[in-house]
Amino acid sequence: MASIDDCYNQLVAANGELSQIDLGIQTVNTSVQAVDTDVQATTAAVTAGFSQLYTIANYTNQLLLYQIQQNDTMVCYLEKITRQTCALLNEAALQTAAQQAMRADLDDLKQLYELANPAAAVEQSRLEDLKAQVEKCCPPPVPTPPCKFEPCKQPGDIPPMPGGGGIAQPAPRPQGQAPKAK
Repeated sequence: MASIDDCYNQLVAANGELSQIDLGIQTVNTSVQAVDTDVQATTAAVTAGFSQLYTIANYTNQLLLYQIQQNDTMVCYLEKITRQTCALLNEAALQTAAQQAMRADLDDLKQLYELANPAAAVEQSRLEDLKAQVEKCCPPPVPTPPCKFEPCKQPGDIPPMPGGGGIAQPAPRPQGQAPKAK
């Protein structure tokens, strides 16, 4: 039969074993805390990376919107040019035919007038010379042109990248300056 001393000795040995297990648990706990710190640091780095990707994606979307607005402006100008060119061609065709007919008729009328009224033809020539002298001094007012250039809506400047990222931007365009109409 075991004595109390034997029981005590076995309890002391068991307590020693428990102390070693407790040290092992503390070592494992320290390792788990180190892994947890690494996981938190990795999570923070991934979150920061995704935040930067989100910022870059948003900026890219802004640049695409800017490009679309520039394209809309160019299409607007091209539509205006097309309409004006077509109207000018139509008008030029009508005017050319009218001017050719008028030239022939005016030549005939002038010849008939000079033959029928030689004195009036001389007086007409004198009046034309006087008119030319007056117009040198006081030219007649210049009529306003029928076509006035109307600039299309501009998209404005490229928005800056949040945080001043490293994406290169083109040189800014002068605001309010539209190409001159010819």
